[in-house]
Amino acid sequence: MKSNPIATSCLETECLFGEEVKVLDEKLEWYFCELSTDKYKGWIEKKNLSNMEPYTHRVIAKRTHIYQQKNIKSNSLHYLPLGGQVSVKNIDERWAEINIYQDRIFKTGYVLFKNIIEKDSKVKDWVGIAEQLIGTPYLWGGRDSIALDCSALLQLSYQAYGENIPRNSIDQSLLNKKIIKKKEILKRGFVVFWKGHVGIMVDETYCLHANAFHMEVSKEPLKNILERMGKNNPILKIMNFN
Repeated sequence: MKSNPIATSCLETECLFGEEVKVLDEKLEWYFCELSTDKYKGWIEKKNLSNMEPYTHRVIAKRTHIYQQKNIKSNSLHYLPLGGQVSVKNIDERWAEINIYQDRIFKTGYVLFKNIIEKDSKVKDWVGIAEQLIGTPYLWGGRDSIALDCSALLQLSYQAYGENIPRNSIDQSLLNKKIIKKKEILKRGFVVFWKGHVGIMVDETYCLHANAFHMEVSKEPLKNILERMGKNNPILKIMNFN
């Protein structure tokens, strides 16, 4: 999803496989769209959109391959990232059958059933989902588990908990969550907000965040982050997302 209908324009965010968009306008080979998941708006190339059936399941693994057959040795048609949405046709003990749109036609593919959950299911330990992404490269505007930014890390991992939240950290900080006083002991699932940045507490010491300093999702002591931020960017808010 781009800021302008030009391939070289800035990346605003990324739409994941199966997510629904509302077309608001068009220009040449582009549609101006609103992403239903978080109401984000931007330009998408028409070739990247197609009609799909309503989703029934979502991906909770970092990534999962779509296999041509029910066999891990068969060809991989594509992959699905964390948060991807699929319409499942049939399920057995190991495999889920789905339809994908590729090369302008619908194809049948298979994903490992353990990597998806029903759309209304919740993963209680959503921080554990975020921890799967340690080492993932940092990318401004990135929202795919191949590369992402700090607010996408929170958005995607918390979606596993069953709640869609805003895309940007400033809007995430305005959610109706319990605000934690700075003198309180930090706990797993507390979320720390700075101006333009957000991190997820793994425990009382370590914070998980996608950042441009390490250029990846890293886990490090919160005190180290505070030292780098300095007095010019103090903690604005700590919230309990559990």
